[in-house]
Amino acid sequence: MPVSAKRSALAFTRLAAAAALLTAACTDNEGEVEIDWTLVDRAGAQVFPSGALDDTCDFVGLMPGKGDVPVDYSVNVELHLCEPGCEPGCNDPACILTILDYDCTAARGYSTVATGPYDFDVHLIATPTDGSCACDIQPPCALVPGPRRRTVEPGLVTDLAVYLMVLGFDNVGASQENGRARLDLAPADSAACCVPVPNCVAP
Repeated sequence: MPVSAKRSALAFTRLAAAAALLTAACTDNEGEVEIDWTLVDRAGAQVFPSGALDDTCDFVGLMPGKGDVPVDYSVNVELHLCEPGCEPGCNDPACILTILDYDCTAARGYSTVATGPYDFDVHLIATPTDGSCACDIQPPCALVPGPRRRTVEPGLVTDLAVYLMVLGFDNVGASQENGRARLDLAPADSAACCVPVPNCVAP
């Protein structure tokens, strides 16, 4: 092998080794979190994915503070990473370390986070298309699993598996209104079931 070729090969080897060391350094304090979710109606029929809806971006219904006029809104998944053992728990913003927000077209989330133990708490968030404050959907308009405690290891994937969540449709097929899913988050016959997100400042 010519001297110049040997020098080039040696330089490439050193560069590859440096890149590997840099990657290892970057992952010493980070790991991956993967979460999948499935939405069903109260009868257990699939809503999303592979169900009646192609995504969760196009809902309509009554919302808290919006009067009796239906509002267009989307629904997306948030994953709250909370400090284990923190009182009073993941419902208190003081216990939340990180919030991961996933798009209304997604049925899976994949994120890089700092290593360590967490209580993983999932939420369904309704966001009006007019830019006003989003709200956290509560029972009976949605049922979600409770927190799961896992430890994120450096360079590894923490698989939270599939979260099964129930939206407050008795029958999602019968809920369609002008091609959109009708779900009232401030029903006329009961208390509102969507809590405004903390620290929201509407335009």
